[in-house]
Amino acid sequence: MANTAFQDRLPQNPQYKKVTKTFTNFSAAALTNDIEIYSLPANGVLRVVIQDVATTFSGGTIATYTISVGIAGQLALFAIAFDVKTGVVNTQATDNIYINKTGAAVSIRAAAITTVANLDAATQGAINFHLEISQLL
Repeated sequence: MANTAFQDRLPQNPQYKKVTKTFTNFSAAALTNDIEIYSLPANGVLRVVIQDVATTFSGGTIATYTISVGIAGQLALFAIAFDVKTGVVNTQATDNIYINKTGAAVSIRAAAITTVANLDAATQGAINFHLEISQLL
């Protein structure tokens, strides 16, 4: 016999969110910076994160530029550092299930890291984050 109490709490009605960030969003006089891309509500479920580079990131003497997705303290929890400078592979998809059981909203963050030059040396770059989210009942 199926456990209907559990099934009644399964994530319902997935929604798809697209969030676009550019080099100016990550700009900082530092080699690293993380920004919020989505606020996952209490009992929210994040299932899929797709990073899709619309315009490669570059500028100045930046040697490498990567972006990961996670939460504070675990900035690569959902997507490991992804090269957004070379354009060799311009899409990264991860399929993790994260259930926010903290009782409060959790900030989903994108972390940018460069080498040689600070993030504020970038003169171009745009990335789309596609998120599949739902809510426990």
